Amino acid sequence: MKTIAFITRVHPQRSVMLKICINSIKSQTDDDYIHIINRDDKTKNGYGVFNANKSFAKIKNINARYVMAIDDDDMIVDRDFVKIFKEAIENKNPEIVFFKNKIGGSIYPWEGSWKKPPVLARIGGSCFAVRLDIWNKYIHLFGKPSCGDFNFISACYKNTENHVWLDHIVAKTQKKAGYGLGEDKHA
Repeated sequence: MKTIAFITRVHPQRSVMLKICINSIKSQTDDDYIHIINRDDKTKNGYGVFNANKSFAKIKNINARYVMAIDDDDMIVDRDFVKIFKEAIENKNPEIVFFKNKIGGSIYPWEGSWKKPPVLARIGGSCFAVRLDIWNKYIHLFGKPSCGDFNFISACYKNTENHVWLDHIVAKTQKKAGYGLGEDKHA
């Protein structure tokens, strides 16, 4: 079993960003991870946000202790992230590990919400990893209409106690928030 699984939802119109995302994960200096790519091969324009969020619950048999959602328009910016993550969880077994993500010109979770309960529009989907048992228990909430990532992390936070806050920028979004749009919509 690996330490962390990166799960990437693939939008059919973001092939360039997907390559960047995959390469950012492959460049990790520690290979104690798996990368699960969840493709939408049935549509030309993508699932749409609601169905894309629901698609996480369909992923089974994740062979890792922790799970992080990192969409195809995101990328890991620290090549040592897996190594740093392993050090952060060592001997702690946290249910959630929070870290920072650069989205546009802002850092999430926002400074005023750091080490506090998640706040809507102040945290993003790639700002945390959850232990596999917590992922399995609450992942269906990612499929709720509107703010699926917030619904998921909020429920995880409210129903767990052991959290680690890793004050480190781990990921960044390659473009403006696109709500499921392709590369050509926000290039």
